[in-house]
Formats: sequence, C-alpha cells, structure tokens
Amino acid sequence: MRAPICISNRPWSRGRRFYGCSQLEENRCNFFHWYDKEEDNGVVEDLKDDLEMLQIKIRKFEIENKELKELVKSLKAKSVKRRNKDVFYKLAFFTSWIVYVLVKFGL
Repeated sequence: MRAPICISNRPWSRGRRFYGCSQLEENRCNFFHWYDKEEDNGVVEDLKDDLEMLQIKIRKFEIENKELKELVKSLKAKSVKRRNKDVFYKLAFFTSWIVYVLVKFGL
C-alpha cells in the first residue's frame, strides 16, 4: 500500500509535508514519516518572513522614538526660554514700577 503525501495542519508543524497511511485517521495503521526536513517546511519560511517584518517595524519604532525624544528635548528648551522671558518681563515691570514710585514721590 502506498502512503500519500499529506500536509500538516497542526500549529507546531503547519504546512509541513509527511507520508501518512490513508488509514492513519481511523487508527488502523500508524505509519508516519516526515516527507521534508524540518527546516524546509513552510512554517519556518513564514516565521522568517514574520521576523524580517518585525525587525523592520522595530527599526521604524526606534527612528520614531528618537525623533520624539528630540522633539521633547526641543520643547523643554523652548519652555525654559519662555519661562526665562516671563521672569525677565516680570522683573522689568517690577523695576519700572519701583522707579516710577521713587520718581513720583521724590524718594
């Protein structure tokens, strides 16, 4: 009896080919033999493709993360400048007010 080539649909060997007796399902025969080498199966290729796609996504996220960190740094610097400018204007106003009071009352 010839054993047909079947394709596994189990999660751990999905897409991998094997020889299995046509009566394997009915438990009348237990003949089983992998047709291909483990590294030749479709699952490994799919996983390699998935890995490559994930590595590309990681690189994109790393670039985006770097850009966002630079933006945060820039915004913090602008915030400090703005705060310094506000302090300067408050100090200038306060100083001018003191000069006004001194001149007004001749002190």
